[in-house]
Amino acid sequence: MFPFFFHMVLYCLSCLNAVEFTHMGREILLDTDGLVIRPRHKYFSEKFSEEYEIPLEEILTFFKGEFKKAVVGEVGIKEVLPDYLTKWGWKGTIDEFLQYWYEGEKDVDENILQEVRTLRQNGTRVHMVSDNEAGRTKYLMEQVGLEKEFDQSFFSSDLGITKSDSQFFQEVVAKLKVAPGEIEYWDDDPKNVAVAEGIGIKGHVYTDFETFKGEVET
Repeated sequence: MFPFFFHMVLYCLSCLNAVEFTHMGREILLDTDGLVIRPRHKYFSEKFSEEYEIPLEEILTFFKGEFKKAVVGEVGIKEVLPDYLTKWGWKGTIDEFLQYWYEGEKDVDENILQEVRTLRQNGTRVHMVSDNEAGRTKYLMEQVGLEKEFDQSFFSSDLGITKSDSQFFQEVVAKLKVAPGEIEYWDDDPKNVAVAEGIGIKGHVYTDFETFKGEVET
């Protein structure tokens, strides 16, 4: 009886290992904007307002409304932009506007990327997380080339929820198939870090590269 019970316990443990925790290694999540992409000197809305002499409040109406729906994948950015572009007096096409927007926010921190490459070469899995609408997500991954730099990437437009909600990180944990405590998360926004810590992820507020490098190499 005892050998049978012992073998059943071993079998159940093996099932748990196979299903729940398929990867038992170090996992790091990095925020995109403000970390992988260098911090903005000013928001796009401010830049656009200044360069095209459009009242800032007229631009913020879009970012406080329809844009938030695009960020969680409820609408496509090209569906909601036309009426606003007309109001703003934009003379080009939607694609030209998006190019102008995206190209102004693609300054990759090469020090961060080199550290990511080193970590991955040493066996650490490094992933990227971001609140972004689908158009810029595609641009960052394909045009900027970030897709090849990370093991996986998790965007609000795919998950249908932003980092301000713990469900975002619960989804990430489920997809990575590791325990929350096995994940280290770096973000320049303390509020997002606090949300991640709320479900057991090891959170770190990003302040500068040297501090980050010292921490992740320990």
